[in-house]
Amino acid sequence: MTIERREIWTRIITAFVFAVCCFSFFQFLLPYHLFFKEQTQLFLLTAEYFISYFEKPASLAAYIGDFLTQFFYLRGGGAVTITIVLLVEWWLVVVLLERTGLKKKVSLLALIPVLFDGILHCELFYSLSISVAVILVLFSFLVYTWIQNKWRMLVYGILILPLLYVISGAVFLLFPLLVIIYEINKRRVRPLYWLLLTGIAAVFPYLMKQVYLLTIKQAYRYPLATLGMRGVNFTREKVLALSSEAYFGNWERVYELANEDKLSNFVATYYANIALSKRNELPDKLLDYYQPFSQGLFLEVGPNSNWIDIFFSSDVFFHLGDMNMAQHSAMLGKIFSPKHRSSRMIKRLAEINLVNNDSTATRKYLRILEATWFHRKWAVEHERMLTGKTEDYPWLKAKRSQIPTYDALRLSSDYPAALNVLIESNPDNTYALDYLLCFYLLNKDIRSFGEVFDKWCKGKSYRKPDLYYQALLIKLVASQATQKEVASYAIPATMMNDFLEYTRIYEQSNGDLEQLRRRFGATYWFYYHFARMQKQ
Repeated sequence: MTIERREIWTRIITAFVFAVCCFSFFQFLLPYHLFFKEQTQLFLLTAEYFISYFEKPASLAAYIGDFLTQFFYLRGGGAVTITIVLLVEWWLVVVLLERTGLKKKVSLLALIPVLFDGILHCELFYSLSISVAVILVLFSFLVYTWIQNKWRMLVYGILILPLLYVISGAVFLLFPLLVIIYEINKRRVRPLYWLLLTGIAAVFPYLMKQVYLLTIKQAYRYPLATLGMRGVNFTREKVLALSSEAYFGNWERVYELANEDKLSNFVATYYANIALSKRNELPDKLLDYYQPFSQGLFLEVGPNSNWIDIFFSSDVFFHLGDMNMAQHSAMLGKIFSPKHRSSRMIKRLAEINLVNNDSTATRKYLRILEATWFHRKWAVEHERMLTGKTEDYPWLKAKRSQIPTYDALRLSSDYPAALNVLIESNPDNTYALDYLLCFYLLNKDIRSFGEVFDKWCKGKSYRKPDLYYQALLIKLVASQATQKEVASYAIPATMMNDFLEYTRIYEQSNGDLEQLRRRFGATYWFYYHFARMQKQ
């Protein structure tokens, strides 16, 4: 076998192995990471949307990158797209290495920069447009190497450099570096030309900062502002799995994933709690999961909140029926997302206004979604709901029944007030009632729990899980209740015996945690005595 044929086979095998490994990694280890990237963008197939990309550098790279990112919506689409992009990048590097005179192990050497780029795609905020920008610069440089006349090369280099900044952004700085390395390798010494190229690369972003309304730092980094290399975060991937399956409406899958991992993460707990609530099992299994007090019920929306937490925060309000807070959180989630565009938040806003029976606002959001490839069908289906009968859509009927009959002025963080409005408007909203009772229990506010329980549960057919009975016993002991008052709650005798045994062990062992954990670790009494907030 000749060297040429051996290199061809090496190249084919390298490309195949790399493609399989790349696809497998992103498809089986980081699929939800890619789903989330698509959810935080909204790609519209309109001329106006295309023109908007020219408001910043890297216009063509960003447009192509975002166009390709929309395929991340499909299961397997993200892994396929990234694999194809990296293979194109690898092929260009191979050709360029050959142009410099290398003949052996070219395909393997070309993997080094491509693997580095692939690792960066593990970052949540690393955009596909950066890889596209690299491809544009590599291709432009490849054209440069095909030009034989040195004066034409000079003219091409000077003219292409500003254009590269417009279409590929800060990655254009790679071009003069490649030119200098290439010409040194070809034994062409043109220091004045190199200095001219370097000078253009150094000055042009500064000259364009006013045009693009960027700071000096942004002008030299765009679109690399979020470039980082912190490695693969599999805990974050598991959290994104819960969030994405919730977004897809697969709440049973959310429940399964929550049980598989039992993560000590408040966002994971947040989705586990919603899944439990949808199964009407929130108080029954609340303490089976890590509970960072009430932070696992609601994600705080405030000045110090992480934008990703804000992005997820509307899910619980939509589930409970508080459409005002759901809309508030969805709006903020869209505003604070990286490009202030989000297909997920637009869909949520359309759903909220559909539930509120606001046809004008609903159509506004549906029209936006109809200008996409992968959300158009969803938009058309929800358009039918506007004109159809509510009875034909059980989920819509259920949601509209949750809407409060009145509103009250309150802080967005006053969750008890919001839940009280929901319950008083619709006493059958057991989701809201369980959330309110569990909110007080997780915060160890036994007095407030008792007041709510007495008002909405005592003497009524509402089911009474063990968790509530356990909390009631603490309340009754603290208030030195009479035998008649204790009897009015109809607490099972076995529960009362267990409480007496817990109290005996607690007093005799001076509150020894390990002794109590073995028998009572899953009880509210144990949580009440020993739960402490952990740092996230």
